[in-house]
Amino acid sequence: MTRHCSHCGLALHEVGDFRAHWISVFECPSGASLHNFVEVGDPRWIFPLLDLSLGVKDRLVDADQALVKLAVSRIRMIDYKTVTIIGFEQTLLGCYKESSHQA
Repeated sequence: MTRHCSHCGLALHEVGDFRAHWISVFECPSGASLHNFVEVGDPRWIFPLLDLSLGVKDRLVDADQALVKLAVSRIRMIDYKTVTIIGFEQTLLGCYKESSHQA
């Protein structure tokens, strides 16, 4: 299925292969720095595309598998149609603090 940029409408293309981690990363051909997205899935659901913060896509593409696995483990499912990627992004950007993510 073709996905489109929610900012400009251009067809997105997948970056890297992260399907083993149940995520897909997309970038917009416009080249705009904030037109990058992640799609999170699990065995039952595929969640809507989420905007990635500045620099996250580049860090993810260049990251080793251990860091990718750790970052993905910090994605939290809220309900059947909502996930949060704050811990995921902070892990890749190097600013994750365990104490700020405890309930």
